[in-house]
Amino acid sequence: MADIFDAAKRSWIMSRVVSKGTRPEQFIATSLRAAGIRFQTHRADLPGCPDFVFAGIRLAVFVDGCFWHWHGCPRCRMPASHQDYWEKKIARNIARDRQSRTELHRLGWRYVTVWECNLADGMKRCTRMVRKLTPNDRAR
Repeated sequence: MADIFDAAKRSWIMSRVVSKGTRPEQFIATSLRAAGIRFQTHRADLPGCPDFVFAGIRLAVFVDGCFWHWHGCPRCRMPASHQDYWEKKIARNIARDRQSRTELHRLGWRYVTVWECNLADGMKRCTRMVRKLTPNDRAR
């Protein structure tokens, strides 16, 4: 099946895809602040530049989109056009993610991946999960 947009329109659409400050990240940040939990975002000095960092307990949280990081849920659908490109792109993303997590583990950090699809149904579950993971990192 061919793309429904011409090349210029598809290029414009893809140029609007952001890697930081996504809606799932915004929701998590808002939930953490409301719960009084302190965190850092996008620490470039850590492998993979985690979306949320809880330095006191050495925990990195990645908020990953199902399409871009590909974990097998129904949202992970290969585009019909340019499949060769997308298969290679997604394989590189998966390999990069695996390498980042391995390096974090080697440095003594724990990590959690929060998938976009898990936030879609009930974002409140995320807040409960983060509260369990960060009991000692609340603002004083």
